[in-house]
Amino acid sequence: MKSFSLYKTIYFLGVVLIFVGGYRLFKQLSYGDILFSIGIICYSGVQIFLLFYKAISDWKIFEYLKMVVNVLFLLSIILLMILNLQEWYYPFILGLLIDFFTNILKRIKS
Repeated sequence: MKSFSLYKTIYFLGVVLIFVGGYRLFKQLSYGDILFSIGIICYSGVQIFLLFYKAISDWKIFEYLKMVVNVLFLLSIILLMILNLQEWYYPFILGLLIDFFTNILKRIKS
């Protein structure tokens, strides 16, 4: 149970860093891209790590969509930090949209 609390802490730290880094990116302040990237890595890393606790053969469409969302988020970080492209937000926005509709799909199926 303690390890789950650690994962939740890292996950929510990632969410906070995403918001702080996103705000700094939007206002074109320094270190916004670094904070945003660290936040996405924490957020996506925890989700991907927890996804692999289940066997891939047991995954349903929700798990596959969550994996696609996290890969899109990590792709946006690669575009932002490594390739330094201004179009980094396209995969990020696409990931947000897929995540939004995935959560709606999960609520409908429940």
